[in-house]
Amino acid sequence: MKIIARKPVQIAIIFYLGFIAFYFYNFNFNLSDDNGKWGTFGDFLGGALNPILGIITIVLTYDIIKGQEIENKQSEFKYLFQILFDVIDENKNLITFKRFDKTHHGRDALYIINKNIENLYKSLNEVEGSDENDNFEKAFWSVYDDINQSSSTFMKTVHNLLKIVDTYCVVERKSTYSDLVRAQFHSEELKFVLYNGIATGGFKNFKTRIEKFTILKDLEKDDSISESLKIRYKKSAFVEFNKKNNFKYDKEIFGYKINLKIIKIK
Repeated sequence: MKIIARKPVQIAIIFYLGFIAFYFYNFNFNLSDDNGKWGTFGDFLGGALNPILGIITIVLTYDIIKGQEIENKQSEFKYLFQILFDVIDENKNLITFKRFDKTHHGRDALYIINKNIENLYKSLNEVEGSDENDNFEKAFWSVYDDINQSSSTFMKTVHNLLKIVDTYCVVERKSTYSDLVRAQFHSEELKFVLYNGIATGGFKNFKTRIEKFTILKDLEKDDSISESLKIRYKKSAFVEFNKKNNFKYDKEIFGYKINLKIIKIK
């Protein structure tokens, strides 16, 4: 079907030439002087080609409709993405942490929140025989309760942004949009995203998308994050494909372009 959609005229010509060749083969490569035979052949040619041309027309119509459907979906995607993207900073500033008599907001609050999670996690790990994964979940949810769940709106926005990029964006643009999302985050915000991704098994889809789009790229060499937490993510969460070591092969054969790309990961 895809071949017909791409090369409709060429396919019709091939069939037409095929029937002409069949005619000459049938009459020993000589032109017949019998008008009746030519009329019969014309009827045969028309009857054979009409269904083929009809199929090509149907396929082309389907291809046009499919293309419009994809274009409409991309318009909807861009609209939803823009709405969520525009409220990232607003939702970030909803995060609050009260310390002594002062209430911290946004990035300042996240700095304190991250420190509290890290310190409590390290303290719990000092207990002999304790499980590091359980300790982290206890530390995270303890601090989460202290901030009255004020981070939930921000994290839902981040999750939904990655979800619609993963689900609705065309493949060749996914990297562009996910990079745009990642570029909005300071290191403290990325740390909090990292912690959320492993806070519970229920966030598996979120964690998978963090890994898929290399959202934690800027934290790869951040030594302030416990290695025991980093290794709970796949390497792809921190390391992008090394484009310098890409091998790309482009060649056109019989009118078809062959693209082959081999990518080396750091």
